[in-house]
Amino acid sequence: MELPNAAYLYTLALIAIAYVGFTAIVLILRQSLGGGLSPLDTLVARLFMVRGFVITYLSIVPMVLGGFELSHTTVWQVSSALGGLSLVVMHVGYQLLRGRITGEPTPLHLWFYTLSGFAFGAALLVNAAAIVPKAIGAIYAVAVTLDMIQASVAFVQHFGFMLDELQMQRKNLG
Repeated sequence: MELPNAAYLYTLALIAIAYVGFTAIVLILRQSLGGGLSPLDTLVARLFMVRGFVITYLSIVPMVLGGFELSHTTVWQVSSALGGLSLVVMHVGYQLLRGRITGEPTPLHLWFYTLSGFAFGAALLVNAAAIVPKAIGAIYAVAVTLDMIQASVAFVQHFGFMLDELQMQRKNLG
């Protein structure tokens, strides 16, 4: 028996894996334009790729668990617990790694991304309790989708900053 939202989650997995590929292309483009990657740029690029893979995996976990003929509620509960834990660790971990690399306080706009990602993870952890059992699968899909959207916005913003920095470097050299 097919899980509700399965087709949607498969589509989200495809989008997330395309996001990972696009991240790699942008990195190659930056380097081909003569810009090296700082340790922070490398961390952020890795984070974007990890996020894409995490969203991909979270998009297929429910169907894998469904293969064990668990009840739909159990599938969504376990998926939500795994997803919530993954998102919380990923977003908190970024802040810790960023602090080690830069030694600087986190800019305000990055706290928005961290706190919203943490909130999506927390929502999934709460969802694992199946407080709203009829909507547990939909809540899962929404939280994972919102994290993918947030990752996309953060990607565009960060790599826009990187390209602006590259243009400033070129202007100063020329």
